[in-house]
Amino acid sequence: MNSRFQKLVAPAILLMVLVAGSAFAKNNKHVSLNKAVDVNGATLAAGSYNVTWSAPGGDPTVSFMKGKETVASAQAMWVDRGKKYDNDAVIYSTDGGGTQHIVEIRFAGMQQALVFSAS
Repeated sequence: MNSRFQKLVAPAILLMVLVAGSAFAKNNKHVSLNKAVDVNGATLAAGSYNVTWSAPGGDPTVSFMKGKETVASAQAMWVDRGKKYDNDAVIYSTDGGGTQHIVEIRFAGMQQALVFSAS
């Protein structure tokens, strides 16, 4: 009976782990910055970041992570652009002092963009 129980429970546990993992994967992407930029008052050095957000809908809190360390967080909103993007893209603006700020992030395969308010 113990063996039968294991045969029934093990696949159910595996399925739950896979579903939970795929749900998390939908709330994070990798982006590469080719220059230092500002987001929410924090400067991000050029490099690769894991971008995570708090929820798939609504106005998410977006975190920029290097490894397991969060190096910056900012509020954003999802804006539907009406067509799917072919490539990932980070859109910048430059203020009067020459500092570049992230305005929005577009992800390949998605028609929504994460849009950041001006700091």
